[in-house]
This record gives sequence, C-alpha cells and structure tokens, in this order.
Amino acid sequence: MKEKTRKFILYSIVIALSVFLLFFAFSYVSFSRDMDHAKERLSTSEIYTTDAGDTEFAVRGAGTPVLLLHGAGGGFDFGLWSGRVFFTSNPKVIAVSRFGYLRTPVPKDASIREQAARYHELLNHLNISKAVVVGTSAGGASAIQFANDYPDNCSGLILISAVSRAEPLGSEEPVHIKVIHQIQQSDYAYWLLTRLGQSTILGMMGVPEDVFSRFTPEQKQLAQEMLDVMHPMTPRYKGTINDAEMLIRDEIPADNITCPVLIMHARDDALVNYTHALNAHEKIPHSQLILFDSGGHAMLSQIGPVRENVTQFLNALPQGEK
Repeated sequence: MKEKTRKFILYSIVIALSVFLLFFAFSYVSFSRDMDHAKERLSTSEIYTTDAGDTEFAVRGAGTPVLLLHGAGGGFDFGLWSGRVFFTSNPKVIAVSRFGYLRTPVPKDASIREQAARYHELLNHLNISKAVVVGTSAGGASAIQFANDYPDNCSGLILISAVSRAEPLGSEEPVHIKVIHQIQQSDYAYWLLTRLGQSTILGMMGVPEDVFSRFTPEQKQLAQEMLDVMHPMTPRYKGTINDAEMLIRDEIPADNITCPVLIMHARDDALVNYTHALNAHEKIPHSQLILFDSGGHAMLSQIGPVRENVTQFLNALPQGEK
C-alpha cells in the first residue's frame, strides 16, 4: 500500500511538473513575441544630450504643443499613449521619459526641480516657447514644478490622477506597492499578470475591482493597452524608485503658477489618494478641480467626461496660448 502511495505521489509530481513546463514553454513564446514588439516601439524615440545628461523623448502630432509627463512604470511611450487617450484633437505631443525611465538615466543631482529644468531645455531645443503641461500620476510633481518655475513657457497645466506632495513622514509603504516593486523587476512576471490577472494587476495600480467589473468593452481595451505599453517593465523600475526618493527630499512649490489649471481625480483612486488633488487645488487657488466619485486611478471608466473636460480646457485657452 505504501509503495502504491509513493508511486501515486511521484506520478502526480511528474505530471504537475510536465504541465508547468509545457505552460512555461508555450507562454514564453508569446512573451518573447510581445517583447520583440515592445522593443520595436521603444526604438522610435530620440535622445537629447546636454552637459546635464540625456533625455529620451518623442514628438507626434502638429497642433497645440502638449508636454506629457508619465507616471510610475511609464516612459515616453506611455506619454504618447496618454496623448491618444485623453485628447480628441491632434495636439503636438512631446512625450519624455522622466529620470530613471527607459533611456533617461537618473543623474547624481536628481531632483524634481532639475527634472523640470530638463523639460525646459528640451522645449528650447525643439523651438517650442509655450506648451500645455500634462502630469499624470507620479508625473504630477514635476509638472507642477515646471509650471511654477517657467510660467512664461507654460500655457496651461492639467493634472490627471496626479501626485502633488510626498506622503506624510513615517507612512508605511502599502503591501500592494511592495508587491508591485517586486513584479517590476521581472518582465516575465509582469507580462504574465497582464495576460492572466488583468483585474489583479489593475487593482494594484489603483483601479478597484468594482470599477473594473463595470468597464465597457472600450474601457477594457484601453486598460489592456495601458498595461501593454509598459512592456518591458524592468527598464522602468529605477525611475519608480527615484520618484519616491525625490518626493521625500523635495518640496513642490506652486506659488508662482499663473496659467490656467485643470485638476481631475477620482475619489476611489487606490494608488494616488484624491487628497493629492485637494492639496494641489489648495496650493493653486485659481485652479479648476473636478472630482469623480468613482473611476479609480487613470479614470478609464470616466474617459468620456475626462476627454470633454480636457477639450473644454484647451478651447478656453487664449488664442495665443494654444
């Protein structure tokens, strides 16, 4: 009887291992194909080099200049995607990879102020005197800094699910953020979750399960695009860590902002709490604040109203500012 039990256990282990190896082999073929496509997408950027260092960027479109600053896990490619998602017009999107993302290294003197200075240098290089600045998620900090430090070059500021301050000292890093940091260090692990656990990874990124469950087919497609545009994930990890370190060190001034400002956030954002929007609105009294009761981080379930508000904001800018 014991011999039969041992054989059963052995056979079970062999079968389980075989199934795992087959799954891994087949999935890795798809993973490799998707990584090849991602590398082709990443090859479309340019590098602007100065004495201060390299800045990766890409420019698309021919309308109103829009400097698009991505959040954690992003890069210039995420910025270009955001431009397509949030704008119904065809603006001239200048999308950068912020410090530590893709081919923009983290400088020794990394700070939010220095990051904003790099944007200013890039716009000068591109002969763009004024731009609407859009900060999404972790890109909000340097967007606010740019609008504050270079008011003559900022025709408008839009903050979408944006960070506007550091977390209070002594705050414990949430467990889901720690898990995300682990996942970010493996391209395969992140890819697998985007294929087999979309609601799980979106939940970690601030989209509540009840919001995801109500997504329309278009919103589900946008969510998958958002996850896919972050492939490969590992070249973006240093930037995520650097964002947190800069926020701890640096204050984000806003007392010199003179341009029109639009702030949009969802109250149920589980990644960047909506109090960041309240903080930004308090620091910039002339700003317009729009809070949605639901939508989660990135507010994909509110994409219609978000687009409408962005369009109205752009149309209301003085003619010379567009």
